[in-house]
Formats: sequence, C-alpha cells, structure tokens
Amino acid sequence: MTRLPLLELDEIPEAYHHLFTDEYLGDRHIFRAWAHNPEVLEATLEYLNVLYDQLGQRRKELVILAVARARGAKYEWHQHVDIAREKGVTLEEMRAIGGGDFSVFDDEEFVLLQYARAVESGTVTDRIHGALTRRYSPAEIVALGLLVDFYVGLCNYIAAVELPFEGGEFVGWVPDDETVSELFE
Repeated sequence: MTRLPLLELDEIPEAYHHLFTDEYLGDRHIFRAWAHNPEVLEATLEYLNVLYDQLGQRRKELVILAVARARGAKYEWHQHVDIAREKGVTLEEMRAIGGGDFSVFDDEEFVLLQYARAVESGTVTDRIHGALTRRYSPAEIVALGLLVDFYVGLCNYIAAVELPFEGGEFVGWVPDDETVSELFE
C-alpha cells in the first residue's frame, strides 16, 4: 500500500487533466502521487523533457535503466523496461544492464553507462570523466549528470512512498521475452 494516496483524475484540478491523457503521461502511479502538487508535477515534467531532448530517447532510457538497477529500484526498472523497448533498447541490452555488464554496448554507450553508474555512486574519476568528454559535449555531460541525479532522487522518493507497480509482477532484472511481451498485450 502506498504511503501517499494515488489521486484519481476527478481529484486533480481540471487545469492539469491534460497531463493524464494517453498522449502525455497516461495513468502511471508516480504521476498520480505527484498530482498532490500539480504545479510541481508540471514543472518537473517540463524540466525532464529538456533533459531528455539533450540526450535522445534511447540514451535517456539506457541511463534510467542503469540508475534503476544500481539503486535496486524495482518500480523504476519495471516502468522503463517497456518504455526502453519502444525507444530501441533490446532485451539483450536490458539483460546486460540488469546483470551489470555493459560490454554489449558500443564505446559511446559503454562510456555513457559507466559515467551514469559513477555519478549514481559518487565515484566519478578523472579517467571516466575524460572518456566521456571525448564522446559527449559539455552540454550533454551537464544533462547526463542532472538526469542521473534526478533519477537517484526519484528512486529514493518512490521507496519512501512505497509506490506499487502497475501492470503485474516485477519483470526482473534480466527480463525475458515472455515477461516483456506481457507488458505489450
């Protein structure tokens, strides 16, 4: 049971109903919890969209999955397995992230994931940062760091309010074809 009630649409000010359409957010528990403060919800989504645009959809999903796995954040991992698949992340790549093995990725994504894990754990070294600067612009590095920090905080917040999953059982850290296909039925 969640520690913060999940609001229904009729409990949210009408000016924010557009956020809960299928074209925008849909019906995710995290947003129904945040709707207790719809101004913050809307501003947070605008902020995230700017960060997402800086990194691109696929890279954004890789980073979120890496942070969710590192934090042991089942809700966030579960949410982003289906989103990542839609953005071009393969099941093999999700399994690799879930198992902590980034060797299946090309050099650019490998460095991105290494850096995300280092930011998440507070262990960025000159070597990791240097590798990142050879592949990404300063603007992308800023966006990456802020995205990682946001999702670290989000994982902590989700644990604090004990947010339940949508759509069934946890898909696991190394999801299989059958489990993931159930998300798309």
